[in-house]
Amino acid sequence: MTSKRQKSPVLPERYYHLYNRGNNREKLFYNPGDYTFFLEKYKEYVSPFAETYAFCLIPNHFHFLVKTRIELASSKSIVPNQLRKLFICYTKRINFLQNRTGGLFTKNYQRIEIQNEAYLSQLVNYIHKNPVKHRIQNNYATYKYSSYRIILSELPTNLYRDEVINWFGGKNEFILYHQSDMTDPRIFNLFNIENEE
Repeated sequence: MTSKRQKSPVLPERYYHLYNRGNNREKLFYNPGDYTFFLEKYKEYVSPFAETYAFCLIPNHFHFLVKTRIELASSKSIVPNQLRKLFICYTKRINFLQNRTGGLFTKNYQRIEIQNEAYLSQLVNYIHKNPVKHRIQNNYATYKYSSYRIILSELPTNLYRDEVINWFGGKNEFILYHQSDMTDPRIFNLFNIENEE
């Protein structure tokens, strides 16, 4: 099972679907350099404290599937604080480049704890299909700002792609699963960012 969106503490050694969108549904990413900068800062601020399995960035929101790392000094994860640093850093860049002021992201990012590993492959599929779902691009497999092509690549990466491939049973199965659109419709309702109030 998955837990509903919650404000409870983010705990170590748990899988989470993390996502957020632009304040008032405004854009987060204006040009290719913005996507690259955001991912670089994600790597700097968040990657040391979370294993990342999948992601997708589209113009007004993002999705990540992560597993928080063990924290030696606390029973809580440091990931929320690191996300806050990422958002502040990225907002400063966009406000400067776009000549804007104020908050860029909605106040509270959303998180859903994934409590059943059977949902992980469906969530990966859901995340990768976001550009098609939101009519950004017709082909999810060629979208530049998701983890789909990285998972299939042999190039070095910080993504935990071997684990992802194992969830599907191999690369061919990974591809076929995405092509067959095997996501349970309930997953789309649960993980649909547009369902937020």
